[in-house]
Amino acid sequence: MKILVTGATGFIGRNLVKRLLLEKRYEIICVARKTSKVDFLKRQGAKVVIGDISSFSDMEWIFKEVRPDIVFHSAAKVSEESESKLYDYNVTGTRNICQLCYVYKNKKLIYLSSVSVISGNLDVPLTEGLPYKATSSYGVSKIKAERIVEGYRAKGLKTAIFRPCMVYGEDEPHALNKILRLTKLKRLPVLDISGMNSKLHLVYVGNVVEALMLALTKEEAFTGTFMVADKEVITLKRFVEIIYDELRGRYPPRVPRWLVNILMVFPPFRNKTLRIFKDRVYDITRAVDELGYSPSMSTEEGLRLTVKHWAENKVCQSLK
Repeated sequence: MKILVTGATGFIGRNLVKRLLLEKRYEIICVARKTSKVDFLKRQGAKVVIGDISSFSDMEWIFKEVRPDIVFHSAAKVSEESESKLYDYNVTGTRNICQLCYVYKNKKLIYLSSVSVISGNLDVPLTEGLPYKATSSYGVSKIKAERIVEGYRAKGLKTAIFRPCMVYGEDEPHALNKILRLTKLKRLPVLDISGMNSKLHLVYVGNVVEALMLALTKEEAFTGTFMVADKEVITLKRFVEIIYDELRGRYPPRVPRWLVNILMVFPPFRNKTLRIFKDRVYDITRAVDELGYSPSMSTEEGLRLTVKHWAENKVCQSLK
């Protein structure tokens, strides 16, 4: 059976491919752009085809050549530097994948969405049934993409939709990498305010892969949507403490309340602080009850592994 993976050179995609290759009964084919580094995929035993998901002709050629039975669509652009690029890749690319899966009668399409499609809701925790509401251009593009997937599901295409929250893990290139650099530079303090007790729900990349793999065997995966997160919810304060403990072996520096109160007078600091200090919790009950989702990595263990890997691989050496 042939499985086609988009976004295979990305953070989640490459971890998914590594896991899929352990299942010897599948032939894994990865879609990559001409500029992508693909040697590591080939070394692991995956086949690579070159194409851009935003190009219908590229993808049509790939579908004709490969004839995949199952498609994992994990490709997405996260950077918000260009809304047109977000649209081309996240929306047009998803439409191309759905249309070709439908035309070529693929058995399953497993789509990696995001909690960003409902993150604008104030509910705690966020659940699958909440209305679409984004807080960023990325979130808006993912709403449009998810609507396309749901539209093709209504036409009869067998689709699973997973919404992971903030994903972390070894070699994560986005948010956590920036946080670790700030920690190395001693620029990630704990503020002496109640906001540091805000709830923070994350998901280890291996746990995301576990959820995606369930769609290969669980028919229940092809109805509705599923939130994907770790079992544990920690506080923002504990998050910073774990990172400092692993990276510097000490507690993080603290900014006293009186100084925070002064800084809050300035709109840039106040606005940024208010965006950070809010509860981020996601209800994974449906994934647990209907799919048997049971994330094997705890948040604290996953964070410690991530920080150790970052330090041991000398990512921060240039900062010394």
